[in-house]
Formats: sequence, structure tokens, C-alpha cells
Amino acid sequence: MNLKQKKALLKKLEQTGTTCMDCGQKYGVYSVGCSSVWNGKCGVCGEEKRVTESRDFAYFITGIRKLKLEIQNEKSNRKTQKQQSEEPSV
Repeated sequence: MNLKQKKALLKKLEQTGTTCMDCGQKYGVYSVGCSSVWNGKCGVCGEEKRVTESRDFAYFITGIRKLKLEIQNEKSNRKTQKQQSEEPSV
């Protein structure tokens, strides 16, 4: 996944109100013992399936933190590579 895709996914995770169980388990932690589910569109993958509220997966906080860290590291690595390429060779 490239930086642009990671940023787009991060935005989806931060803004969506519904999730399917697959996306919820992939990007969050199930935080309740019982969920209301209904047929609808997942705010993450966009598929029509059984969905629940994103709060049931702690609002994707684990996935959001991981993505933010990956984005930060990727930006830092790019900056370091750019600086190294600009240094005169000895």
C-alpha cells in the first residue's frame, strides 16, 4: 500500500460510522459483548453486507494508530533519503 492509499484508508477509518465484521476485525478491536447488525454498506470496504457501528470496534483506534505510524515513518524515510541524495559525495 502506498502513502496515498494509506492516507485515504486513514481518512475512511476516522470518518466511517459503520463497518462489516471483516474490516472491524482487521482495523479495530471488538470492544463489546453484543452488537446490533443490519444489512448495509461498509464504510471501509464499501461492500453491501452485514454491518455494525464502528464504535463496536473501538472506532478503529488500533488501525488508525498503526496507519499514522506507518505514514510518519514513510515520510521520515523519504526525507532522509532526499537529504542523503543531496549530500555531496566524498
